[in-house]
Amino acid sequence: MMQNASGISLVKNIRSYVLYILLLLFTIISLFLISDRARFIFNTKDRIYTETLDRQSEFIRNEILTVSNFIYHYIEWNHNSRELFDYLRTIRYGEKNNGYIFVMSYDGTVLLNDIQKELQGENLWDLEDPNGLKVIQEERKIADNPDGDFLHYFWENPSTGKITPKVSFITGIPEMEWIIGTGVYLDSIEKETSWQVKHIYKNLIIQLAVFLFTMILIFLFIYKKFKNFTFSVSKDIYVINECFNKAEMDSEVFDISRIKYDEFSEIAYQANEMIIRQQRAEKEKRFSDLRLKLQSEQSPLAYVGWDLNNKIIEWNPAAEDMFGYTKEEALGQGIGLIIPDHERIGVEDLFYNLVKTDNRKKNINQNITKDGRIITCEWYNNNLIDSKGDALGIVAVGLDITRRLKSHEEIAQKNIELEKSLKEKNLLVREVHHRVKNNMAIISSLLSLQSSSIKNDYLQSLLQSSQNRIHSMAMVHEHIYRNENLHDVNVRVYITELVEYLMMNFGNIESQVSLNIDIADVNLDLDTLIPLGMMVNEIISNSFKYAFKVDELFELSVILRIMDEDRFYLYIADNGPGFNSKNESVREGAIGLKLIKGLVEQIDGRLKITAEDKTAYEIYF
Repeated sequence: MMQNASGISLVKNIRSYVLYILLLLFTIISLFLISDRARFIFNTKDRIYTETLDRQSEFIRNEILTVSNFIYHYIEWNHNSRELFDYLRTIRYGEKNNGYIFVMSYDGTVLLNDIQKELQGENLWDLEDPNGLKVIQEERKIADNPDGDFLHYFWENPSTGKITPKVSFITGIPEMEWIIGTGVYLDSIEKETSWQVKHIYKNLIIQLAVFLFTMILIFLFIYKKFKNFTFSVSKDIYVINECFNKAEMDSEVFDISRIKYDEFSEIAYQANEMIIRQQRAEKEKRFSDLRLKLQSEQSPLAYVGWDLNNKIIEWNPAAEDMFGYTKEEALGQGIGLIIPDHERIGVEDLFYNLVKTDNRKKNINQNITKDGRIITCEWYNNNLIDSKGDALGIVAVGLDITRRLKSHEEIAQKNIELEKSLKEKNLLVREVHHRVKNNMAIISSLLSLQSSSIKNDYLQSLLQSSQNRIHSMAMVHEHIYRNENLHDVNVRVYITELVEYLMMNFGNIESQVSLNIDIADVNLDLDTLIPLGMMVNEIISNSFKYAFKVDELFELSVILRIMDEDRFYLYIADNGPGFNSKNESVREGAIGLKLIKGLVEQIDGRLKITAEDKTAYEIYF
């Protein structure tokens, strides 16, 4: 039995994954919010800057147009330029009254600049800004435009003494050949924009802190609730593991009243049913063992058991009578005890082939008794295997036919008794396969019940894959149990049933699947058929998982050819996308593909996978 910690570790892992998911969601939401606020601040800064620039530009335009209208009216009634300039010097605007009106002649001479008085009287016609723009010449071009226009250039800011970007509105007074204008320095606009953005940024920081604090509270609340839930699930799992330990040690049934969740109660109920059936089977097995023991002790046929090293491990009274050795004398002795030297090599080869091929062997050979007599015996040899299909030894049922050479009637009677014993043995072997199949069905049912209580799709997929693998092996034992032949199974019937089971298990998708099944009519033994069935199960399961698409016709081909007497070719393909177009990392690294490669090696096969336009498996074994 598994220890209690094994069951609880699953819940801990689920709890950790939920924590990781919550942290991931929290991080994604936080990053999204921060990036969204950053974009908002960036866009707001641009918007405030643009709005401020437009407002200042419109203001200086209106200021110049007002001044130009005043000049036109003034020169119409009075031609005293000095008084006009004195008035223009008084015009100031802006928060610090640093806005002013400048006047130049058409030839570039500064007529009025009350802020930069050192420029008055200077001719600036060839003056260039740092970008090489001839400022005065550009202003002269704009003066010819009756509506005026804006000019962007670099000019010394009197407030800072630095060359900064500036935008001015320029218009001309043709009657006086004057260029008048005023402008605003862009560094002052950027300063005003920065102040407003800082205020907005401070408010956003407060909003973000409140949001993050709220998210942390929600996260802690959700995690607390889920932790309480997983704790109760862990408690049920602990109880089930404790009950399994008791069931293993004392065959004690589960106390279902201690379990909280219905899903686990159902598992416990099925486990109780399994324990009851196991108790019944053990009772039947004890009865069967007793019956076989009595039959062996009372049988007139010699019953000799050999281990894999050709040492005697079973010796019944009939063997004592036949060869003269007591059971104590025979147990542990080698093959030379009852086989003469001239027969030894042949019998050893017979035992070796019997272990490898798992076939019944009948042979007639000479034996030697304790007193040195040579007798002729007819032996029926059978291979003993465990539930995994591994060889345990050989059982030989023998009859001294020395007299039968003279008496056919006695030989016939002995043959009847021998066949009866073999039928009983076959019945027991068939019962073993039946019990193995039933136990695998119980395991599959337990996995299905466990899967229904788990909400995680990935864990459900793992349990479903394990259930399908168990079912593919159980089907082999089911066929052995139903067949008269206890050694091999028809591949065509087995693979066809396996494919139909997988289609039904993946949601009754028969109507959307076009099957091309062409399987050679051949029988294979368990050593080959079990890994072959698991390979087919893994490949087709992967096709349904990663290549099947709803509302699209899915084509699946399963072909098995006989290449020669003992070599075969298996081809499985679907019309889905190859590994390079979908789920490449998942399909390449999955346990299913690793299992396929391991199974191919188990049957001494070669595997070729095509995964470009479609997925195809070619296996030579």
